[in-house]
Amino acid sequence: MADNKINEMKHVICIQDLSCFGKCSLTIALPILNAAGLHVSPLPTALLSTHTGGLGTPYIHDLNTDMNAIAAHWKKLDFPLTAIYSAYASNQNQIIEITELFKQYPNALHLVDPVMGDHGKRYSSLNDDVITGMKLLCEQADIITPNITEAYILLDEKYHMPPYDKSELFRITEALQLRYHANIILTGVSISDHELGCVCLTKDTAPQIMMSELLPYYFHGSGDLFTSSFLGAYLKSQSFTQACHSAMEYTTNCMRYSFHSGQNERYGICFEPLLSDYIHLINQ
Repeated sequence: MADNKINEMKHVICIQDLSCFGKCSLTIALPILNAAGLHVSPLPTALLSTHTGGLGTPYIHDLNTDMNAIAAHWKKLDFPLTAIYSAYASNQNQIIEITELFKQYPNALHLVDPVMGDHGKRYSSLNDDVITGMKLLCEQADIITPNITEAYILLDEKYHMPPYDKSELFRITEALQLRYHANIILTGVSISDHELGCVCLTKDTAPQIMMSELLPYYFHGSGDLFTSSFLGAYLKSQSFTQACHSAMEYTTNCMRYSFHSGQNERYGICFEPLLSDYIHLINQ
């Protein structure tokens, strides 16, 4: 990502769903990006009573009409923008709206977290049109942050079970970059039974594997925390690789804190008490 795509105002449009209970998506991204000193304009794609991870069947309301109206008003304002950070989209119309925002702000950083599946399975709520649209959206991105399941989907390949050897992870990240012409952060990968981390690849550097301890517990929203923490650090002027390190360290520390504080895993990762640590990390 060229430095001239990061302007002084540091204003981010954050396009994600809003869950009213259970921390994830916007309820994680907003405080993290604000803590990084960024001005954030949320654009919710859907309103949910809870997230979809073990809290029963949530009420879900798509916000297509609202998204269009908000974006139309923003267009009239013609405000400067540093980045667009998009994640979950529930239908093709929303992806079209996000694509239009990318076109409206061609000089902003475009980060796409292509939320399509996990643990080897595509989300059942997403039809083929959404998957196709997400692939097209990734072609317009400067950075994409798929997990390993989503990476195989983006490459139209069959999912392979972990652990992975380094050559396979390098092959995947290089294939993603070749196809989508973006900087890549491949998340949720393991090269052993006791490690978990990511692979980072930019257009100017060779792929780098970053591993941390694989913890015996998982908290909902951890992936959202990692990507949001990365973006905040990157826009704070850390290098791509350094921002990945900061995001991984902060996310791992928050998982440990959540476990030792007795947080219910379904309620989401407990990151707020450690926000001062994040601010310290990204100012190094």
